[in-house]
Amino acid sequence: MRHTATAKPGWMLPGQTRAGSIHRALGTLCRSWRLTVSRRVVLAFLALPLASVPSHTHAQTPMDLGMTYTQQRSKFVGSSPTDYFYLRGATVDLAYYPFHGFGPVVSLNGLAVTNLRGQIDIHQASFLGGGRYTFNLGHISPTLWSRRGGIFAEALVGLTDATDGEYPSGNTLVSTAYGYTYALGGGINYNIYHRFELRLMSHYFVTDLPNGGSKQQKNIQVSAGVNWHFGN
Repeated sequence: MRHTATAKPGWMLPGQTRAGSIHRALGTLCRSWRLTVSRRVVLAFLALPLASVPSHTHAQTPMDLGMTYTQQRSKFVGSSPTDYFYLRGATVDLAYYPFHGFGPVVSLNGLAVTNLRGQIDIHQASFLGGGRYTFNLGHISPTLWSRRGGIFAEALVGLTDATDGEYPSGNTLVSTAYGYTYALGGGINYNIYHRFELRLMSHYFVTDLPNGGSKQQKNIQVSAGVNWHFGN
């Protein structure tokens, strides 16, 4: 009498019971599921640094903070056309550009000269505000800080306070005076490294201080120094 062996399912090994095969299959599925979850967790952690990078669509509004050495050429009242003297000092300014390169600017300018003609000292500080337009020269690379620099023009108005000198007041001379001040000029910022730039600028600088004549001084200022650029 011939005995025909019953065929075992393909997922059962010789000598393996049906319950053991089911247990092994479930174990394989669990390991596959854990591997898939682990891979997803690893990918999620790898993506965290990318998620923390700010979007370029929310770039910071540009700002400039400049600090320069300034020299001003002035002229004696009623003297020859070539009789000039020079005041030296510093200028600090802060500009903000919310409107495509245009925005407000404030400036503090301090200048002095001593022993002028052997007896005259002049010390003055100018507080100015106005508007500035800056044309961006572009970027060396796509990064925000690798800009080439910019060219700017500005118009300013304010007050000059003179705390030392000799200023006519009626028939006497006083050591202090103040007057309106107007400045028109511009300059260039040239990028050196990151947000650090070199700056050159010049202004036509008019002060309304008493001088016994026109009561107005028409000066030329030239400045050189550094600028820190923030934002796009």
